[in-house]
Amino acid sequence: MYEQLEQSLGVHFGNLKLLILALTHRSYIYETPGVEQNSNERLEFLGDSILAFVSADFLFRTFPNLTEGELTDVRAVLVRTETLADFAREIELGKYLIVGKGEHNTVRGQRVLASTFEAVLGAIYLDQGMMAVQQFLHPRLEPLAHNIVSKRLFKDNKSLLQELAQAHDGITPSYRIASQEGPSHNREFTVEVLLGDQVIGRGQGRNKQSAEQDAAHAALLNRGWM
Repeated sequence: MYEQLEQSLGVHFGNLKLLILALTHRSYIYETPGVEQNSNERLEFLGDSILAFVSADFLFRTFPNLTEGELTDVRAVLVRTETLADFAREIELGKYLIVGKGEHNTVRGQRVLASTFEAVLGAIYLDQGMMAVQQFLHPRLEPLAHNIVSKRLFKDNKSLLQELAQAHDGITPSYRIASQEGPSHNREFTVEVLLGDQVIGRGQGRNKQSAEQDAAHAALLNRGWM
């Protein structure tokens, strides 16, 4: 059943249970009481940390002329939720998700796909080690990273939005938290950016700062300033 996914990953699991666990959404566990199973949340936690390390190591070695702040900004753009969801779609991860009946319509949602992708990274690491994760990730990170750096797409979105909003509208953008979801170790923030009373962008992130940057990016696109 999972041979095609393993082929897409380029990884043949010695312990297939790790891959199955990585694909198991918490909604399935909620709907199957009494079954001794776990969701992929712990693997997602591990995969998030592995992704942070692998992307940081890759950027450090690939772009020796970037400053610490620029490397941080590039990584934030490189591993954002939308990017991870795109990676998940490339390997058709949504086809293999194990979800509750009430969650089938959300399987293709960016947050679910991105989280599952991170859980799969955790599973690859536990089964095959760090080198296997790097071999899987590097071909995906490299073209995006070079595009981000060459086009300077990592410039601080909040600063750029403030500069342009003040120039065009004479107003300084403000931000507010629209929602917070998930456990304390894996919180997802949704933030809105406003010009006056008008919401001009919404964004998501693992913390308030990254969600604000994502919201500013959306606002720049909505206004045609990017």
